[in-house]
Amino acid sequence: MNARKYLKQSAYRKIQKTPIEKLTVKDILEEAEVSKQTFYRYYQDKYALANEIYFELTQQGIIEPSQVNNEADWRRMYKQQFACFREHLPFIKHLYTSRETGCTLDFEIQSTIDFDKAYLKRKGADINDPRILFSLEAKDVGGTYAMRDWILRDMDVDDEEMVERFHLIIPQILVPYYE
Repeated sequence: MNARKYLKQSAYRKIQKTPIEKLTVKDILEEAEVSKQTFYRYYQDKYALANEIYFELTQQGIIEPSQVNNEADWRRMYKQQFACFREHLPFIKHLYTSRETGCTLDFEIQSTIDFDKAYLKRKGADINDPRILFSLEAKDVGGTYAMRDWILRDMDVDDEEMVERFHLIIPQILVPYYE
């Protein structure tokens, strides 16, 4: 097993028990038995490490613009991601408590914007149109904050209802691309 895997395993275990803001790189290194130099060879900071783990658990192989062609596909995609959130809920909750620069909330917003730009471009939208960009950012920032609040409340609304809520926040200009 290589150092990067040890770092990920250690960070995952630590973040399950401790909000990321209270965790130090030193805490991760001690459990992983990896040097500080090695850590910084792979990661800029603890958030970069946490976001890589988050991506692998909740997005990799799930959040793929090329696999989404219609409303049924994006509803399925959300439900798959929600299942991953539930499976790793203590870890996910401790990531979403942070509001530091580079935190998972920032990562999720940017990932969602990147996904939607690729998806909309594939569907023929002019992603350079300022109205489309504004609508996209409003949807993705608002949706990510709503998702964070839902996660921090132990996902108290069932998945189908949450998908429907995401559907409701799609701006009118974007609706035709998501049907």
